[in-house]
Amino acid sequence: MTAALPAPGAELPPLRHAATRLQLFRYSAVTWNPHRIHFEEEYARSEGHAGTLVHSHLRAALALRCVAEGLPGWTIAEVKYRVRRPVVPGTELVYGARVREAAGDAAVLELTETHPGGEVGLAGTVTVRRAGREADR
Repeated sequence: MTAALPAPGAELPPLRHAATRLQLFRYSAVTWNPHRIHFEEEYARSEGHAGTLVHSHLRAALALRCVAEGLPGWTIAEVKYRVRRPVVPGTELVYGARVREAAGDAAVLELTETHPGGEVGLAGTVTVRRAGREADR
């Protein structure tokens, strides 16, 4: 079933998530990312960080999960994002998506990751297309 695309300005239901240290370790393993800042606290601090850091790609995947769950039947066609702030595991983040423009079977949404203090930690855009359309093939 394909969800109707909300009008420009509409927001998808937010996704709340707090990554755990175990999740970071597992994400490092499945993505073959051996960088110790994602799973070794002491090393991350020696590099000048507040602790182990949540992967930027994991954070982007969570933002896209907000879109995928909020728009069933739509396909993600293009993603652009920028990480603005680091985040340590255990921090509850809120992922949101707002429709910026929509035309026919395609739309552009703005992505955000909001930190507990209201700061934006990740921002970007995602283009979606109605699943099964010729543009997806």
